[in-house]
Amino acid sequence: MKISVLIPTKNEPLINELIEEIHLVLKNFNHEIIVIDKSDVVPDIKNAKLVIQKSDGLGKAVLEGLSHISGDTVVTMDGDFSHDPIDLPKLIEESKNVDIVIGSRFILGGKTTDETHRKFISKVYRRLASLILGVNVKDSMSGFSVVRKRVYDTLKLNPIGYKINLEIMYKSEKYGFQIKEVPVNFTKRKAGKSKAGIKEAIRTLFFILKLRLLV
Repeated sequence: MKISVLIPTKNEPLINELIEEIHLVLKNFNHEIIVIDKSDVVPDIKNAKLVIQKSDGLGKAVLEGLSHISGDTVVTMDGDFSHDPIDLPKLIEESKNVDIVIGSRFILGGKTTDETHRKFISKVYRRLASLILGVNVKDSMSGFSVVRKRVYDTLKLNPIGYKINLEIMYKSEKYGFQIKEVPVNFTKRKAGKSKAGIKEAIRTLFFILKLRLLV
């Protein structure tokens, strides 16, 4: 097993610190790190492969990153320390038994330090995903995942914004791919500015409806 860690970024000031921490946590794993960047100024990335993103959106960044990996197991995570690298080994270990592992804030053992209004918005959209798409995953809006590359090779993905994992979960049922949630701790970003907002919330609703109508 070789692990390919994909990190989409845009103006993330602590990306090199995150890269070093990931290398430390995964020192006993065969792994690589690919940063797919859409920053205003090209960052000076150390100890990872840098890919300059040509498309728009986090989901499309992941798809661009896939063409640069050499691993058979793909991690996607945020570049702002909201996803704790310390959780990576347990997610990777679970991926030996299932096709898709989701880092979940909302199952027993998971935690989030999000503000109350963000928790409410997340709950609304998770409920919509369950009702409209039938996705029975507690944290269907999670951006923290470990997915076997064969899943990406099989599914035809066309994500918007940062909801590529939701699309994977929804489309995977057709192919019988197994999904498991593993508890993680989600924390506020250490630095930089969040890209989420009302615009992204509207796009998420549109995306949920689009998935249900077109797939």
